Amino acid sequence: MKKYFKILFSVLFVIAVTGCDKDDDHLDLNSLQAPSNLGATFQITQDNSGMVTIIPTGEGAVLFEVDFGDGSPVAEEVKVGEKVTHVYEEGQYEVGITGINVNGKTATGIQPLTVSFLAPENLEVDIIRDPVDNYTISVAATAQNAAMYEVYFGEDEEEEPALLMPGETVSYTYSSIGTYSVRVVALSGGAATTEVVTEVMITDPLYLPIDFESSTLNYTFNNFGGGEGAGVPIIDNPDPSGINTSARVASYTKPAGSEVWAGTTIALDEPIDFSTNQYIAVDVWSPVAGADVIFKIENLGDANINVEAVATTTVENQWETLIFDMSGVDASQDYGRVVLFFNFGESGTGETYYFDNIRTTRLELVKLPLTFESETLAYNWGGFGGAGGSVIDNPDASGLNNSAKVSQITKSSGAETWAGISLNLDEPVDFTESTTISMKVWSPAAGVPILFKMENSASAPDANGNPSVVVEVIQNTTTSNEWEVMNFDLTSFEAFSSDIDYDRVIIFYDFGNPGTGATMYFDDIAVGESTGGGGATEPTAAAAAPTFDEANVISMFSDSYTNVPVDTWLTSWSAGLLEDVSLGGNEVKVYSNLNFVGIETTNPQIDAGDMTHFHVDFWTADLTEFRIKLVDFGPNGVYDGGGDDVEHEIVISNPAQGQWVRLDIPLEDFEGLTTRNNISQLIFSGNPSGEGTVYVDNILFHN
Repeated sequence: MKKYFKILFSVLFVIAVTGCDKDDDHLDLNSLQAPSNLGATFQITQDNSGMVTIIPTGEGAVLFEVDFGDGSPVAEEVKVGEKVTHVYEEGQYEVGITGINVNGKTATGIQPLTVSFLAPENLEVDIIRDPVDNYTISVAATAQNAAMYEVYFGEDEEEEPALLMPGETVSYTYSSIGTYSVRVVALSGGAATTEVVTEVMITDPLYLPIDFESSTLNYTFNNFGGGEGAGVPIIDNPDPSGINTSARVASYTKPAGSEVWAGTTIALDEPIDFSTNQYIAVDVWSPVAGADVIFKIENLGDANINVEAVATTTVENQWETLIFDMSGVDASQDYGRVVLFFNFGESGTGETYYFDNIRTTRLELVKLPLTFESETLAYNWGGFGGAGGSVIDNPDASGLNNSAKVSQITKSSGAETWAGISLNLDEPVDFTESTTISMKVWSPAAGVPILFKMENSASAPDANGNPSVVVEVIQNTTTSNEWEVMNFDLTSFEAFSSDIDYDRVIIFYDFGNPGTGATMYFDDIAVGESTGGGGATEPTAAAAAPTFDEANVISMFSDSYTNVPVDTWLTSWSAGLLEDVSLGGNEVKVYSNLNFVGIETTNPQIDAGDMTHFHVDFWTADLTEFRIKLVDFGPNGVYDGGGDDVEHEIVISNPAQGQWVRLDIPLEDFEGLTTRNNISQLIFSGNPSGEGTVYVDNILFHN
């Protein structure tokens, strides 16, 4: 034992000398914890000799004692990293490992050991995938007569085996995806071994959205109905233009003579999340217009549990976004398989379709302008610092704001001076028309500071962990207990840039002061300065000019483009009045006493087959609903209420009042308008019926 104390003294002496470097540094040896995680690694000589090499392990130990577990004398003073050997008879032993730290504290752990000269039997290997890192696995093993295991993970041909003790696991992280042979060799004290080889596939988990840009994801599709085995190659985008300029896309060829129901399918690694979005969007490039595309989802275990929807291509040889209504999903089921049918109902001719960007979506997006009237959108205001926000019924539908729904912010008593609420937008704010944000506000007191802030959520965090790219403007309320419009000029904030993608709105009430429990209401957050609805009865300026390329526009009425012929802007059967006015030199049409008014273009009809959107700017001080209907008379140019006549109406509920509202409506949203090569009629209508007035400008189709 003298040698033991010499080593211990030497360690203490070094620590003591080192600790004298600073007068104020003191090491309390008594505070050191006893060693922990005591165990050992065994290496058994496979020659029936029973020779076992023991390497003690443990945290916080400077020396070890090894009790061989067979009654032999204890091996003392084993240094960290050293090993001891011992010859065992066949049998099962509990090897005791005692760790000793620098202040003499000890702890003991037990490591089971089996010594057998028989070959291991009944080897079972368990491979556990890491729940977070898909590249990492852990291996455990059991076998009769096994004293230890060697594990080869199969990525490196010259790898040294990882040693695995009974009852433990050993982990490994692969550097890339692929299929690997994991070999586990069970060792006893005899020359014979037993091994098991298990194939392990390492892939990134595939789930929606799918954009085909990853170099590691497994995008393996399986075709059916013809072309089985051909799969769906992932290729360079053959037409990076329009709505899809991404680098990589999927390519599906429908073989000549294939079944009318031929298609392709892929299994996902995670079920599709339909908790908030119950539509699927897919970017599709089709060689033909009018091709039905079916998007189907299935339960991986039972294909009879499925939902499918159809959308029809409207253009050929260019990208468009198809929307599939999957609202029939059963919330209690998981849907993990995607199935696509191109040109369903028609046999293949060898034509090729490209598709990309499979994602869940909504028909409506949370974006500016925010009117809070949607029955399908979730306006998820998040509170911080003791403030909270939500959408409620308008508590004072009067004056400048008669809308049905508004948002509120409540700053609880004692809340932080910087308490507020935030809302994430589905798309960044577009500052093309203005760099001012208007907002209707109802405050219980005048002179209260309102801070309006926007963030770029993807920007680097600041010292507080919040996005560092922001714009914020503060204004004081000027009235109490009634609606007013507040305009926030973003250019007054030095770091503001209209080129930045601001995608988060943040509202602070009574900024800089602790909370008192007061509540403020706000509504109609929009781009552009406003005087508010209910106050101004007519606009003082025309709508901002559109900026679409004229080559991609069919204009019915706009000072910015050459307009196509229009038969009449007020049909004989209309219920409303029409007046042409000029606002700042820009011509605008005004419909008053509006019930419904018809505009006809029968000679010639409008061929909007290559267009993707209908655009109109409108301004109203009193309409609570504005409706737009498009009617296609068919090639005969006559409306007979059937046959080739198709139509669809879009309803804009509770539009912002007292400001220009810009609509860009995807033509695919006019679901009943199944053809649009012979547009002959446009109908505007509104509520309250026969009482409202609407100013309209920039009526056009565009691509």
